[in-house]
Amino acid sequence: MNLLYWDIDGTLLNTGRAGLYAIEEVFHAIQGDAVPVPHITAGGRTDNYICQQLLYKANGVMPTDKEVSAFCRGYETHLLKWLKARQEEGVVFAPARDLLVFFSQRREYRQLLLTGNSLYGARMKLDFFGLSQYFDFEHSGFACDFYYRNDLARHAYTIAEKAWGDQIDEVYVIGDTPYDIQCGKAIGAKTISVATGHYTCEQLAAHQPWRLLPQLPEPDYFLKLLESSR
Repeated sequence: MNLLYWDIDGTLLNTGRAGLYAIEEVFHAIQGDAVPVPHITAGGRTDNYICQQLLYKANGVMPTDKEVSAFCRGYETHLLKWLKARQEEGVVFAPARDLLVFFSQRREYRQLLLTGNSLYGARMKLDFFGLSQYFDFEHSGFACDFYYRNDLARHAYTIAEKAWGDQIDEVYVIGDTPYDIQCGKAIGAKTISVATGHYTCEQLAAHQPWRLLPQLPEPDYFLKLLESSR
């Protein structure tokens, strides 16, 4: 069995900045409309980390886990509204849907998620774009209890090992940021980087992924790429 851990935002799809608008709306509800939203680099970060850092930069005091959780849960309640509002800007990257269909039909591959979204946020986005059915949510990795991707990756892989043990052959992590590369390496996975998000090929190459692509390839090519590691 080969595990394909997929990132969501910037790798499979673009929500048209729906998540950003939802976070900004909740931030102003907490801090007030007059308080500017601090600038942070959000690409590849977990929802928990993003909400934590926004509150920290706004107030100069590190928020509690409870405060971060309240921010994240508020974000989730606004997310669907913004997915609908930004749907003309949202897109599933070609050929992501074809890839997910292709590998869902191959018994030697299991498609999982390794995402900075919470389980609820991830499912909402994938439901909205019609992609949820291709993933095993039960054994995936989400940021519900984690601030850093390396930690959620280790947790997710522990879940996989408990479920499948010696049945696991190769593990791949597919993403668009340096943090996807780092968390993939943290669990000994082969990392596949695609420059479909905010990072260029040159920026991703500096983190030495196993394979680097300008965009997701067609299914047959991707299969050959995976099989070249064996």
